[in-house]
Amino acid sequence: MLLPRRHPQPTPGSREETAARQRPAFLPSHLRAEWDAVCQGQHNLLLVGTSTATNEILVEMRPHLREPLQRYSPKAGRPVPQPVEGTLLLSGVARLDRKQQTQLLRWLEHFDQRSHVQVISMSSKPLFPLVKSGAFLVDLYYKLNVVLIDLIGSGSAGGHVPPPFV
Repeated sequence: MLLPRRHPQPTPGSREETAARQRPAFLPSHLRAEWDAVCQGQHNLLLVGTSTATNEILVEMRPHLREPLQRYSPKAGRPVPQPVEGTLLLSGVARLDRKQQTQLLRWLEHFDQRSHVQVISMSSKPLFPLVKSGAFLVDLYYKLNVVLIDLIGSGSAGGHVPPPFV
């Protein structure tokens, strides 16, 4: 009796595994390159859209994110976590106060093992107008906005959204 031949499984987290996974069907075609950059390169990501839309993307993206996942939602006086590995999910990043923004920026700039942590930031409104008004730190904006997935089209409807620095 012949046993069925088993094909080797890709190593979890490898490029082969990532390439084998499908993009979500609801992802607009103009966002496919951004999706691939986040899933393959483990870059920081800024998601702009409704909480429903961002949660849908996160559900699809979860198999591609580094474990452990740590969620954080800004509250007055609550420090921003500084994990040493995994993925930090920042909900409502536009609500970070100046002290939280400064703390997060310092951590992003000085953490030695930073390559082991991916930051996914979510906002229901575009951050660039907050940067222009001085309410959001420009350096933090560019650290978080390595890849932007804009689910509300703020780049075309609102003001100019500059390309992220890589």
